Amino acid sequence: MPKNRKYTVASFFSGCGGFDYGFDKNNFSILFGNDLWGDAASTFKVNYPKVLFFEKPIQEITPQELKKIVQNIKINVLIGGPPCQCFTRLNNNHLIKLSELKKEDERRTLFHEYIKKVKLLKPKIVLMENVKDLLARRNQRGKLYTEIISKAFKKIGYETYYKVISMEKYGVPQKRKRVIFLATNVKKLIKKLDENQNIGFPKESENIISAGEALSSIGHKEKLQNHTFTRNEPETLIKIKHIPPGGYYEHLPEKLKTKKIRNGKEVIVKRYGSYFRRLHPNQPSTTITNNYIIHPTEDRYLSNREKAILHSFPKDYKFFGMDGSVSQQIANAVPPMFSEKMARKVRMLLDTYC
Repeated sequence: MPKNRKYTVASFFSGCGGFDYGFDKNNFSILFGNDLWGDAASTFKVNYPKVLFFEKPIQEITPQELKKIVQNIKINVLIGGPPCQCFTRLNNNHLIKLSELKKEDERRTLFHEYIKKVKLLKPKIVLMENVKDLLARRNQRGKLYTEIISKAFKKIGYETYYKVISMEKYGVPQKRKRVIFLATNVKKLIKKLDENQNIGFPKESENIISAGEALSSIGHKEKLQNHTFTRNEPETLIKIKHIPPGGYYEHLPEKLKTKKIRNGKEVIVKRYGSYFRRLHPNQPSTTITNNYIIHPTEDRYLSNREKAILHSFPKDYKFFGMDGSVSQQIANAVPPMFSEKMARKVRMLLDTYC
């Protein structure tokens, strides 16, 4: 296959387009995207205005609709990130309750819908992103989801491989672990991956970018979209001022911690490590979530634009929606810097083995 060929890619569970970004930058032709969330769909459309978008649940996209779009075009790569909230440890209480009721979170089965689309479209390479916690999760029958996913792919002729990715080792100024599944039906590539699955994933880098370095790219007077700051109450600002670099709620003086009465005694309320978390200027950011995060050197919360930069989105990437929606879109996305490196690796695999 000739070098620099215009390969095709399509995505499901596209969100605001972080995964698609890297493939677009590596000269892949994006055939379509998909998400049911209106704000994320609007963000995707404004950044990829020429790409068709299915704004509805994946299970409602019919084979006829896909065939009409694809026609005689061969899809080389399929990418997607089925909902991860149903696997993350941050959702443990909800998962325990479902377990007691012997029910599954319906979102846990959406990867089956993704695999149905793989069966229909027959791409040479499939990528699927999710939280690292998925690797330890089991269904109500006790089966690991990694085994369930691998067997489902194998049933339609694909072998799967996966790797836990530490995003800070791929140019993203953020500590964020995700699992990337790579599936293929190409025998030559399967043989190579069976010998060494690492050839299917980009190499890690020793060049770690700190939060302070990444945020220094924004000038103090620079006017950017989504670069507005939360106005804090005086008592909140006092707490923020007492958080040291890299610290959080537990580092507050006891007089500033939340208290409540328990068994007739006043006790200090415990909080998660993300509560009142301040970034350290000389370390990568903590995982970007929809929570408030304190700037490493200024006594305020990060703007959404700063969150986007720590997620490795370019400064001119547009986001649609209210502040909370934009924050969640960023938190859900595959970091563009990693997607660029992954897309480059996928192009090499297609050139060499497909």
